[in-house]
Formats: sequence, structure tokens, C-alpha cells
Amino acid sequence: MKTSDHGGGSVFSAASLLFPLLFVFFGCSAPCDSSLPSTERKEAESEVLYAEKFSLGWDSGCRVVKVFSPEHLLEHTYVLMTDGGVPPKHLRQATVVRVPLESVTCETGFQVSLLEMLGSFEAIKGVSGKRRVGQQKVHELLERDEIAATGFMRSINMETFLKVDPDLAFLNVTGVSSDVFEKMEAYGLRPGYFCATVEEHPLGAFEWIKFMGAFFQKDTLAAELFREREKAYLEVLRKATEAKSRPTVIAGYSRKGAWSTMGSSRWFVTMLDHAGASYLFEDYGLERGHLLGHEAAMEAGLRADFWVNTHFTVNDLDGLLGMDERYGLFKSVGKEQVYNNNNFRFQNGRNRFWDQGMTEPDVILADLVGIFHPEILPGREPVYYRRLVRRDSVTK
Repeated sequence: MKTSDHGGGSVFSAASLLFPLLFVFFGCSAPCDSSLPSTERKEAESEVLYAEKFSLGWDSGCRVVKVFSPEHLLEHTYVLMTDGGVPPKHLRQATVVRVPLESVTCETGFQVSLLEMLGSFEAIKGVSGKRRVGQQKVHELLERDEIAATGFMRSINMETFLKVDPDLAFLNVTGVSSDVFEKMEAYGLRPGYFCATVEEHPLGAFEWIKFMGAFFQKDTLAAELFREREKAYLEVLRKATEAKSRPTVIAGYSRKGAWSTMGSSRWFVTMLDHAGASYLFEDYGLERGHLLGHEAAMEAGLRADFWVNTHFTVNDLDGLLGMDERYGLFKSVGKEQVYNNNNFRFQNGRNRFWDQGMTEPDVILADLVGIFHPEILPGREPVYYRRLVRRDSVTK
């Protein structure tokens, strides 16, 4: 296992206190090797513009990546070094990572998509499984046992992780309590804390491509890919400001006596605002994770102009009403202004919205602007969204 470069920089990392001798070999203080040519280093030093959960920088010649999420009691520092580099004393309690990474595991399809964009797909040696990763080629690799299924959260298979022994294991940091991070570090494995899904801004979520790029020494490519999508997003946002009204919208679905808003991450709520809509659940207190009070949610449904991101299996209004006939009282259902984010799929039928859509915030925003304000983007056919209508209206 890769224990020689492991250190602790997170409050999750109590287990790292068991390994104080791991840093003895560093010897006297010496600067890190510069891992990037001067032109690329200048590009990499540009500030992170939208993301609030990570930072990139340089310290004493070392490439430093920090991840922080106060609500999750997380603060972790990575020092990225080429072979032979030595960090100065004040950075030796960070997690030292040799770059570029050669083997990683991914928990989500979004992480896989970012590595695909960076041309680093071949470094993926394991994924959580088919449930959270939709890409067809990943499913095929799993079926041929060419990459490992590691499980996720409380179902993580630590034995499989130890066999894969990745340079870094990218894991989502969410509001769900779990001791998986402490377990991994206790076994000498290094988690790559990944907070993109809890970012407040859609571009902040996609900006984690820069986080990934740093570990593969592809900072310039990551910055170029980000700028391209940022420019497109801001152009759609500019057009959305022409809206003359702000329709109301809800998201989610009724589930076991509560209302689930799992389809409404923080960045998505911001996107609804950018698309010129008023999200009726924005100020509701979430009781458990993404669950809120059923009665309050249903009351909002009665008056919302639009409803988006219903249950992922629903393709028409008949299917939706089959889940709960009370949905028929919703204003959005009566006007057939219900849109689900399951229109764009992989060959295997898996939804692309979370795996690929998060890398195309400009496309999702254009979908939503076209839904709420069709006069702004006339004639535009949505990519990720489908309008739910009754089956008999489709056959007519």
C-alpha cells in the first residue's frame, strides 16, 4: 500500500495520528520540485472563480490543493509533488500525493466524466458500481472485471479497495454521516475529498475539473475547458435576464410520507434562479438530508406553475399520477407544465443528467430557460429535459 506519502489534514483524519513516523523520511526542509513549466504554472495560479469548497495555489514551490467544507467539518490539504520532491516542514502534515496520478477510483459518473474530458480515463481502476456511474463503457469494464466495483458509503468493500490500492480514491462529501473516510485512512488508503455536489453555483460545481486537473498535471487543459463552458453559461444567463416574469417551480416527489428533493442540489437551486424562476422550496427547512415536510410540499405543489425533476423513472403524466393520484390537483399537472430531467440517456438506459449534465451547465441552463421562458429561446428543443404529457395525447 502507498503509506509512505500519507498524512492527515482533515478532522476526518483522526486515524492519521497513528502514523506519525510516516513523515520522518522527509529529512531536512527543502523546496518542492516545480512540477509545471513557468507558462503553465502562471495559468494554474489563476484563482478559483466560483467554487467555494476548494482552492489551488503554490507554497514554497509546492503545488497545494485545499478542500474545505465547514458544514461537514472538513479541512484537508494535499501537496502535489513529482518523484523526488520534498515538501518544507510546514507542509508535512498534509497528504503528499505523487503526480500525475496513475490509478484512481471514482464514486460517481460525474467524476468519470471529468476524467474523460481531461483525457485521463485510463487511470480509473475502480468505481463504486453501476448504480452511481452510468457510462456504458464503465459498465462493460465492470462486467469484464477489468475495473473493480468498490461499493460506496456504508457499503464500501474495503478488501476490494486494498486490492486496487489507488493513488487516490475520489469520494463525495455529503450530508450523510459516515465513517468511511476514517476507515480508509486507517487502512493507509487516501481519499480524494470531492465536494462538487454541495457547491452553491453551477459553475462552481463544474469548476472541480480544475481540482481533477491539478492531480493529473493538466491545469491548463482544465482551465481551457472551464472557460469554454463558463462563456457559454454566462451568455445564456445574459439572455435569461430578458425575462419579464418569474414563474414558480417545485422539484422532487413524494416518498414514504415525506417529499424528496434529491434532484435539487444547491447548485441546481441557483440554476433555477438563473433561469428566471422562483423555487418555492428554497426557504424550506430540510428535515433529513433532502427530505422536507410532506404537507408543506404538497401545498406548494398546488400553486407552483412548473414542476421539474420528478422521480427518475417517470416518462409521462400517467406514470406520475400512478405514483400519487393527488398530483392531479397540482397546477403544473393541470397545465402539463411538468418536466423531468431523464430525457438524455446512455445506451444502457441510464440517465445522463448527473453523470454528464453537470459538465454542461450551460446546456441545462438553456433547457430551463427554454422551459420557463420559451420566448427567449424560441424553437429550442431541450436536451436533458422531457415534457410529461398524458399517453393518449402522444398517440393522437
